Amino acid sequence: MTTRLSRRTAVLQLGAALASPLLGRLARSAESPAHAGPAFEIGTQTRLFLDDRVIADAANLERVLHPAVKANDGQPIRFWQRDAQGNRVPMPASIYASPLYDAERDVFRMWSRVYPGVTKLESLIGSEIHNHMRLGYSESPDGIDFELVSELHGLHSLGDYNSVVTLDEHETDPEHRYKIGYDGAHAGEVNGACLAHSADGIHWTPYNDGKPVTHRAADFTNCLVWDDAKQAYLLYTRTDFGSAGGASENRGMRVMSNADFKANPANWTILREWTLDREGPDEFRRRQLYAMTDWQRHGLHFGLFSIYEWPHDFSEGLDSDHVRRHERDVLNFYLGTSHDGIDWNLEWIYAGRPLIERGGGGAWDKDLLLPANWIVTRGDEHWIYYGGANERHGTGGEFEPRRSWGVGLAKLPLDRFVSLSAGSEPGTLLTVPFELQGDSLEINLDAANGEVAIDVLSGAGQPLDGFAGEHAAVARGVDDVRWRHHWNGGDLRKLRGQQVRLQFRLTNAELYSLRVVDR
Repeated sequence: MTTRLSRRTAVLQLGAALASPLLGRLARSAESPAHAGPAFEIGTQTRLFLDDRVIADAANLERVLHPAVKANDGQPIRFWQRDAQGNRVPMPASIYASPLYDAERDVFRMWSRVYPGVTKLESLIGSEIHNHMRLGYSESPDGIDFELVSELHGLHSLGDYNSVVTLDEHETDPEHRYKIGYDGAHAGEVNGACLAHSADGIHWTPYNDGKPVTHRAADFTNCLVWDDAKQAYLLYTRTDFGSAGGASENRGMRVMSNADFKANPANWTILREWTLDREGPDEFRRRQLYAMTDWQRHGLHFGLFSIYEWPHDFSEGLDSDHVRRHERDVLNFYLGTSHDGIDWNLEWIYAGRPLIERGGGGAWDKDLLLPANWIVTRGDEHWIYYGGANERHGTGGEFEPRRSWGVGLAKLPLDRFVSLSAGSEPGTLLTVPFELQGDSLEINLDAANGEVAIDVLSGAGQPLDGFAGEHAAVARGVDDVRWRHHWNGGDLRKLRGQQVRLQFRLTNAELYSLRVVDR
């Protein structure tokens, strides 16, 4: 999808949220850029160009969302189990799933719904599916074939088996290294989000004596993450804005914070509760928040959203149909972005541009898509797992569809979710001023059929001798996630410690990110 950026002032006013991909054209200002000042420190961290805090000015650029490309020939990945004789046999598995990649062992790890002892879900009817559903941990050497290592122990699920497993890099206590959010309740209680910890990701000890730490609801991804900027944990859970169940149900999201939830596991402060209502109070009849997790990268929050579209609209028929690709009562996988994890830019949702497309007619994933809880980064690729099904969501009343589930995989090159792009008409981008803290630049760009020229300017916006104009660094015929080039007229080390700006001049090219690095 391509969308024109708007005027420079529109970008600069976005402070608390990421730039909208639907802002229209961004025109270069005639006034000096020096007034902007050091609004944002680039430092030595990778900075994505979808973050408008990096950008002071731009012209003739388009913001482009790059959908992930399905891997494994578009077929589901495979899960296996061992039977009583030790033979490897198929095992059904489905979202919700928490994938991780262990670089030291070169192993993919997956926590998900599993069905031990079952080889085909189609053999189960109605409640039998839930009776066989468990939380399990599996591993894979290639990210395609996963073998069940163990069911998870120590957890009491309410029966929906929704879970989000986090490997907490912030945690110093090895007994709490893994954390999980899951659905649970004591007998007779309303369900809520429960939390537990583990040293190995298999054997779990609940927090709060196993009681929920929130009120209803938990049939949602219960996502616990550490937010370094807030020095607190964030917990994203389901909440309700309408009555529970049926056509009047209005699903929403709750985000809470707790600086020390190990000591006070139920002491959460609600930061925001919200539903999709930009188009008015009846928007829930068009779309609802079904599930969401917060995946953080390069100082930004990426919301992995499953959006329930046209809920309870069965105008396409009340019979299960595994051939026709439906457009009503379906789930789609979208990407949202945020600076703080509270206020989210949801323009791709409103534009109807998913990160992964549902399959076509007859496909196993033609009607329902739910993102895995995390995106896996391996080398120079992002592996994006998702759950899919071949029939609509339905309800226990008017329509109870028969469907089969699977887990799919799609991929993107490193950090290439969203680009700023120019066509045959040259475009320009000017960064905010920043202190140069390294000796070289690393640019993620695609100029395979065009070029990108990079000028280094002073903090006040004046070209620096030896680093601009005819001496600019030029990427021509290059497609590289870590492109580096030396300036023809000078050594960038001379400018270390100075306030500078970068000006990018693009023709038939795309920019994704920049990073200041030491040689």
